[in-house]
Amino acid sequence: MDFLPATLLSAFIYTFTTLVPVINPFSGAMFFVTLSSHLSDSDRAYVAGRIAIFSFVILVVCLFAGHLILGFFGISVGVLRCAGGLVLFAAGWNALNAPSHDEGSKEPPLALPRSRLKAMAFYPFTLPLTTGPGAIAVTVALGTTLPYTASNLGGTILAIFATVLVIWICFRYSDRVSRSVGAAGADALARIFAFILICLGVSIFWQGFSELWLQLGQQ
Repeated sequence: MDFLPATLLSAFIYTFTTLVPVINPFSGAMFFVTLSSHLSDSDRAYVAGRIAIFSFVILVVCLFAGHLILGFFGISVGVLRCAGGLVLFAAGWNALNAPSHDEGSKEPPLALPRSRLKAMAFYPFTLPLTTGPGAIAVTVALGTTLPYTASNLGGTILAIFATVLVIWICFRYSDRVSRSVGAAGADALARIFAFILICLGVSIFWQGFSELWLQLGQQ
């Protein structure tokens, strides 16, 4: 029993250091600012909280039953990457062609109903922007490789909670950057990160397509 806390800490560090670089909540926060510029501050805070909750649920489900769900529907990681890449490309394209801050900020943002905010928080912010194909694949791999002991499971779940907490902090206070650079700077950052989001979508799609192409060649 003396090694139990050490095992828990080891599982926590391993999971946390694996998930955070894959999810990359710091760059995701910039995409969140770009795609939520039309929301009020209170609505943005509500969406950020829902993103954290949805992300925690998705990661925990993928940890325990991700391989079963993907296997039941016959979905491979390559297919998941292709679909996620297309969705990210579409979101980035819409953000790139959205009205500028000078055109859209003349009127105060309208308060949206909670049902629409919840739907927005799940798609596209949680899936596939935050817990995308990479995060799902990593979490499924963790669930199939780590031994099912109390210390390993406890450390892994705590690491997922810590990761979600980092996501919430980054998303909740992401608007501080746009406020500090002003309207013109915020519009320029929005265009830049929208273009990066398009490139990210193409990259994820290409990874999935390459995996499927190699599998087709082997068959």
